[in-house]
Amino acid sequence: MAYENCPFDVTPYDKSNLVKTPQLVSLNYTNQDFWSMKSRLVGFIQEKFGESFTDFVESDLAMMLIENWSFIADTLSFKMDQIANEIFLDTVSEVDNAFRLAILVGFKPQPPIAARSMWSATITTALDTDLVINVPQTFDITTEQGPQTIEIYPADSSNNPIFDDSIVISAGSFINSKIIGLEGETISQNIVGNGEISQFYELDEGPVISGSVRVSVDGVLWEQVDYFTDSQPRREFRVEYDPTYGAYIMFGNNRAGLIPSNGSMILAIYRVGGGPSGNIVTGAVNTQRNFIVPGFEFRVPVTFTNYTRGEFGYLGDNIENIKTKLPPWLRTQNRVVAGTDYETFADQFSTEYHGQIGKSKATLRQHGCAANIVDLYILALDAEDTLTEASNELKVALSDEIEDVKMITDLVCIKDGVIVEVDITIDITMDKFYRKFEEEYRERIHRQTINFFSLNNWDYEKTLKSVDLIKELSDIKEIRSIETDFQTEDTSNSGDTVTTRFYEIVRHSSIEINFVYE
Repeated sequence: MAYENCPFDVTPYDKSNLVKTPQLVSLNYTNQDFWSMKSRLVGFIQEKFGESFTDFVESDLAMMLIENWSFIADTLSFKMDQIANEIFLDTVSEVDNAFRLAILVGFKPQPPIAARSMWSATITTALDTDLVINVPQTFDITTEQGPQTIEIYPADSSNNPIFDDSIVISAGSFINSKIIGLEGETISQNIVGNGEISQFYELDEGPVISGSVRVSVDGVLWEQVDYFTDSQPRREFRVEYDPTYGAYIMFGNNRAGLIPSNGSMILAIYRVGGGPSGNIVTGAVNTQRNFIVPGFEFRVPVTFTNYTRGEFGYLGDNIENIKTKLPPWLRTQNRVVAGTDYETFADQFSTEYHGQIGKSKATLRQHGCAANIVDLYILALDAEDTLTEASNELKVALSDEIEDVKMITDLVCIKDGVIVEVDITIDITMDKFYRKFEEEYRERIHRQTINFFSLNNWDYEKTLKSVDLIKELSDIKEIRSIETDFQTEDTSNSGDTVTTRFYEIVRHSSIEINFVYE
């Protein structure tokens, strides 16, 4: 594999850097509000008809007409400004319009991903026959975000779910630990085909989890494709998402994709849910259920436990994610040539069951004989703005995808990035008058500190400086002074500044906020 047998600490010849583009500001034409319109119209009338019309008393009929015109002009001006803002990616404010801009150029926002965990099924006494457990087995649990549903399935050698097989504890065995738990719920929907070309149907429930839609027509499973582009009448369908991640299944026209015939029975099986709320802790579920085994007069108790934590849950791209991802995606054009192309491709790579890349860094080795070797350092996105080491399955999937789009002469080594965890202490000095509002200020400072460490604002090799965090908090005018302290495992790399190497990235571990009142 491309990610194996690659030396780690190699000084790079060059490192990719993001291309910075000027950011548009919101369009805002001055003097377009109601009072400005009214004032300008009165001035215009005074200039043009000053001698013949001087009745500007507020109760006069003419003033009523002027105010009506000003109201209409104000409303139209606002709508024109709003429409102008909504057609630019930098200034768009409604997620529906952001989706339209994305679809216009062929960019597909990332749908929700279900959190996954590994489970075991255990019995106390080995049986002389297989114990077969039908799937999905569903577990309803309560988390801090509310009730959640987890379904378990048998896992293959790559820890992908096998939806159509049963979970089996083999004869003579006590345990089956090759079980995957997926947050979310399976929905089955029956549809009757109408025989028309390019027919499409809306799925009843949502949000629909990425890659979870399976469609069969008259009992025959059809294949999901991204595009009907090769003009072949195959049994295939497409899935399109709306801004709320409701989904539609779409069929072809008999030239590109077959048409389900009139009266055909279409069965759509899909899963709804997704998000970090399914990232449960290890051992969150430890429950027992009884199952019938042929030949036994009693039900056999089976204990189900998640022996890994839930991880990789994702709510789906929001408007800010679209704004961040779309410009570099357009520059890459689905090919990987420059270092920034490798980063863009990796940063937007996701899998259905092994998470997605959270942050990557591409470097070129400083050796004449290694001029075509690209070291790609990656970390997986665990939850919102949280990074973790990528699994082997995610690395293999990324390596396979890169092989299809990279320069043929490039050799790509996929490596683990390194997280430099920092404990942050913030000492705040305020007037004693504000002591009674301490919790409100604590929450605000904590929120702004979290925003400061947002992955959209942070890259590999970026230095953490006390002055930058203080600047982030300086808009809280009630604060008299701010002192910060950063602590890492390396005491020589602590204090007011934390530096990182090209394959390292700073992430906050803990945030402690102290108040002093004078």
